[in-house]
Amino acid sequence: MKNYKIAVQSGLSELEAALKEEGFDVYKYGADGFDADVTVITGIDEAYEEIQPAQYHANGKKNMLVVDATNSTTEVILKRIHDHIKD
Repeated sequence: MKNYKIAVQSGLSELEAALKEEGFDVYKYGADGFDADVTVITGIDEAYEEIQPAQYHANGKKNMLVVDATNSTTEVILKRIHDHIKD
């Protein structure tokens, strides 16, 4: 499996720990110069106001999966990520 880079918004420490345990590279959302494959956010802002629970957005020359973690359990978020990152 590719070593995916996942940016996680602050306040999602349980998810962060679960992703690290699975072997993902996990970073804080908004880290300067970071090129994430997956971004997990809550409390959608205007940049992602019409986001589905998980969908792709252009991120430079590649697509980045953006997952809305609002009102979701760690297990649900992990499933959304695994459903979309197949090698």
